[in-house]
Amino acid sequence: MTDFESDVVVLGAGVSGLVTAKCLLEDGFKVCIIEKTSDIGGLWTYREKDYGVMKCTHINVSKYNYAFSDFPFPDDVPDYPHHSDMAKYIKDYANKFQLLKLIHFNTKIIGVDNTDGKWVTRCCKVDEDGKEDFQQMLIFTSSYVAVATGHHAKPNFPSFEGADTFRGKTLHAVSYKDPSYNDCAGQRVLIVGIGNSAVDVAVDCATIGRCPDVTISTRSGAWVIPNYIFGLATDLYACRFFFLFPRSIANFIMSLVIMLVSGSPWRWGLNPKMKPLQTQPTVSPTLIHHIQRGNIKIKPNILNIRGNTVKFVDGTSAKYDRIVYCTGYTIDLPFLSSRVMDSVLQSSSNKMQLYKNVFAPYVGHSLAFIGFVQPASGGIITMSEMQARWFSKLCKGEVKLPNSDEMSADIENEKKIQSGRWYQTARHTLQKDPIVYNDEIGEIIGAKPKLFQNPLLTWRLIFSSGGASQWRLNGPNTWQDAAKQVRKVPVPFLWNLTGYFVIFGFLVIVSLFMKCLCCC
Repeated sequence: MTDFESDVVVLGAGVSGLVTAKCLLEDGFKVCIIEKTSDIGGLWTYREKDYGVMKCTHINVSKYNYAFSDFPFPDDVPDYPHHSDMAKYIKDYANKFQLLKLIHFNTKIIGVDNTDGKWVTRCCKVDEDGKEDFQQMLIFTSSYVAVATGHHAKPNFPSFEGADTFRGKTLHAVSYKDPSYNDCAGQRVLIVGIGNSAVDVAVDCATIGRCPDVTISTRSGAWVIPNYIFGLATDLYACRFFFLFPRSIANFIMSLVIMLVSGSPWRWGLNPKMKPLQTQPTVSPTLIHHIQRGNIKIKPNILNIRGNTVKFVDGTSAKYDRIVYCTGYTIDLPFLSSRVMDSVLQSSSNKMQLYKNVFAPYVGHSLAFIGFVQPASGGIITMSEMQARWFSKLCKGEVKLPNSDEMSADIENEKKIQSGRWYQTARHTLQKDPIVYNDEIGEIIGAKPKLFQNPLLTWRLIFSSGGASQWRLNGPNTWQDAAKQVRKVPVPFLWNLTGYFVIFGFLVIVSLFMKCLCCC
């Protein structure tokens, strides 16, 4: 048994864990990182036999918004980097800020609990195949713990009548790598679900796999958004100005733009049961293309399975050789003591009892959950980084949390807001708009962009997504190149034009008002 002491223990060396460690180091803390695998990057490190991305995966958020705030992507990386670009980027970040020396690789967390005011994290070593070696136990003692193991933890398999009679092969998206590796090439494939992973699998099977029959079965339908709208990355259209619109008008604008670009989703059988801004966007430049050519079919929910025959709720049926479940994940934190778990996660649900998605009211700031949030647009990196900066400032005593009753009341209020904002599924229990969320946390620590402090950036901060670096413009731990990086983020022509109309309208109103005063 080996004992380690540090100020903070970070669980996980994915993007959320790494950025947390970097922020804590920046504030002078001694940090240990515990990582189960032999490499950093979490799901962005391609592994054939373990959790991670598919061979075809590109990030579905542009590099402007899926980046560390003080470490932008190189200019020559495409708008939507491939997973290999992403893995290299993460490694470069870890090397630049000297994070690798903090990591205990091949170390599995067995238990986390608080004893006499100190957090004790018990671990064992594991080999490359995940086999545990209880002869090599490690004990980490710390004042603070950051859980950054991710909420895409335990694959969720839906229950269908007769599913156990299926004669072909079934798998979850977490295990899918490519048609050849997963023995899907040339087979009749049914994909269950219509999120981003489902669309990637479907297109991969229809193209690389040359599958004669590729079908997506969806219970709720979807609005499919292209990667580019009017020549710019789609997530660049999420901006502070857009968030000023009433939700009904924002949904109308979004649905109108999607239909102008791709046509009505009902025409392609996508049949969404929700409005476009009530759900996590499904982003694909090619799905509708393949639906139009008959390479991919869309079916409603499954009614039952009999052998190789799958019957759908619309009465149709077809035979399949493979079923790929792209049906999401449930949050799984088996290492937390039952006492801590009961205060954090509602049993049998994906609902977490966390203040601002980070802190359990009756535990306090000594335990933080970093990255347990689902971005509605933009990427999780900026959100995890803001959480980490907040956590670090709390550990330093520079800011404070409200009392437990106030935090609990805020959680209940957020639940009410969430229920009216998002389509009610387990997929949306952690959903947040990144700009709104980051501004909220930024205001707590003094890092919210001051829109009118730098007039040269005001227009961009209002009418563009602003990019990751905007939360380094002011407040603690500013970055000297933040303004330069914000200026690199394109402003969509649509929003430029809208802004000009707003200013023109304002000037007309002021002019008329002045004329009225003169007449009086």
